[in-house]
Amino acid sequence: LPPLLLLLAGGCDARKTTVELKQEHRRFVIVSSFGLLEEGTITVRFNEFYSRTSLKAAGFSVHRGSEDSSQWNEQNTERLHECVFNTTLEDPAVTLPINLTTAEFLRTQMDDDIADFEVSFSRVEINGENWSQAVFRVTAPSAENEYTTMFHVCPGSLKTPDYDITIQIEEQNPDGYLEAGLSELPTVLGVMSAVFFVATVVWARVLYQNRDSSHLHKVHFMMLALVFIKALSLMFHAIDYHFIKKDGAPEEGWAITYYIVHITKGLLLFLTVLLVGAGFGFIKHVLSQKEKQLFVVVLSLQVLSNVAMVELEERSLGAKSRATWRSVGLLVDLLCGFAILFPVVWSIRHLREASEIDGKAQYSLQKLKLFRRFYVMVLAYIYTKQIIVYLIKNTITFRYVWVGDLIENCITLVFYVVTGYMFSPLPENEYFQLVDEEFEEIQMDEIVTTTGMTEGLRNTRTSSGAVSVDERQDGEGGGDGLRKKNKHVVED
Repeated sequence: LPPLLLLLAGGCDARKTTVELKQEHRRFVIVSSFGLLEEGTITVRFNEFYSRTSLKAAGFSVHRGSEDSSQWNEQNTERLHECVFNTTLEDPAVTLPINLTTAEFLRTQMDDDIADFEVSFSRVEINGENWSQAVFRVTAPSAENEYTTMFHVCPGSLKTPDYDITIQIEEQNPDGYLEAGLSELPTVLGVMSAVFFVATVVWARVLYQNRDSSHLHKVHFMMLALVFIKALSLMFHAIDYHFIKKDGAPEEGWAITYYIVHITKGLLLFLTVLLVGAGFGFIKHVLSQKEKQLFVVVLSLQVLSNVAMVELEERSLGAKSRATWRSVGLLVDLLCGFAILFPVVWSIRHLREASEIDGKAQYSLQKLKLFRRFYVMVLAYIYTKQIIVYLIKNTITFRYVWVGDLIENCITLVFYVVTGYMFSPLPENEYFQLVDEEFEEIQMDEIVTTTGMTEGLRNTRTSSGAVSVDERQDGEGGGDGLRKKNKHVVED
């Protein structure tokens, strides 16, 4: 566990990162992507560059657009075997070739469209090591954009490139180390944390006021814990981003605390939704073997999802395994999202069958409507959070990336509030009113007479619709209270 926590503390959200490429074979590697404002800078340093194969050229490029830019990927796919330093990029960019002999930056090749983007060069000594350094600076508002830094090699033969290099990236805007569009996140997350803390207090008050109610179940307290941990997660996330904005890297203690709480919140969320969907405490008090197995599968997938999240946070953009772990994380999240629908479907089927058998059609159908609404709501939550929010984050302008996080947390808040309202232990809840009515009917069915031939008889309705009559006779003489029970079935 401790090595994992150390990885968690050094995520790629930090704007001071080191990328080590050993025995690398790729022709170009995405190093970083950052939204720059006026007077914002990207500092690139490298040393220990060594190639085992002959190269025509090597160096860096900075181009407008994110690392997922389809235009950039299409351009580089078409000219995969061309040298980027001998061609003109279609998007405004700066290219910085390296002197393969002295391991220094050679010169700047700058497009006219980006003349308001300055570049300066120097050599610096860090911890006794010499680094070649280039500083990119935005000098005009017209150049404000998201910029992606890449490292390129141009092979001098048909052999696959094979090289080593260590790269340091330091990115900064005038107000801190967070990129444009993320600098508002500490405030946004702090406000949302306060909102969830208020929701925690409100739900705790509801549970306290109904503490003696027969409709209060353990799952209600799990809901309380979930909302509270969600509030804590947002608070620690805001603190984590605050230190990244201030120092360029997360503060280890706060970062580890945030990830522990975040992982706990994720596991508790899926466990609570699974229990509510299975009707645990509402329509039954024991989980079936099939439901227990599903719980184990979903929680195991959540562990895998958290591992993928750790890898994504720890790996740099240039890591080979980053794309794989991103795909694994998205796939596992979708699988978990759809898996939690199965208990709801099973509950709906169970209630539909019960409405046809037990003679309590109104009661069962009302519960059926409740779980159908919950099914639709869970489905909408999954699609909205996983797809719509993803599209918003990837289509919105770089200045307003924080809006995606705000919308995501607002959607989660709505989901929590509506779920709490639907399954609240309040007496006026129409669902529990029907439960009380059914209980009164059962009480009326269990009439025990004390005269004649029916003395000691009790009527109960079986699941098949028959009526069973229990005959009870207290033991006599010994005072041991022994009972003999004979059951006779009387058809309706």
